[in-house]
Amino acid sequence: MSIEAIAAAAAGAAPTPPTETLQAGPNASVADINGFQDSLTSVSQGAAPFATAPALDPSVKAVFDQLEKVNGEAKSVSEYAKAAEASGMGMSPGEVVNLTMRCHEFMFHCQLTSNIANRTSDGIQQLFRQQS
Repeated sequence: MSIEAIAAAAAGAAPTPPTETLQAGPNASVADINGFQDSLTSVSQGAAPFATAPALDPSVKAVFDQLEKVNGEAKSVSEYAKAAEASGMGMSPGEVVNLTMRCHEFMFHCQLTSNIANRTSDGIQQLFRQQS
């Protein structure tokens, strides 16, 4: 519901049909709707939703960097396989071995990243248990 529709309903005028349908929850106040409308307007006008992005802790950045590396490796394997399929010719035995090796390397990195994340989580849980 747009601000104009709310104002028209408050004035007793017939509401104009909305160009976009948006339903608010039953507990939404006029201030909530107004703030939401302002944020939609600012985004549609190209304004950034946040003035500055918060700086990431170096350890969090390292985690995200590792996940990006795994994601990039997955894309690389996928592109290699798609290129081999698009060539229309069968893969040579060397290409099959190369693709298999790259897949195994990718899976190793996934397992390594998962193992590190699980051990970090276990360590943090143990730290919280010791402090409580």
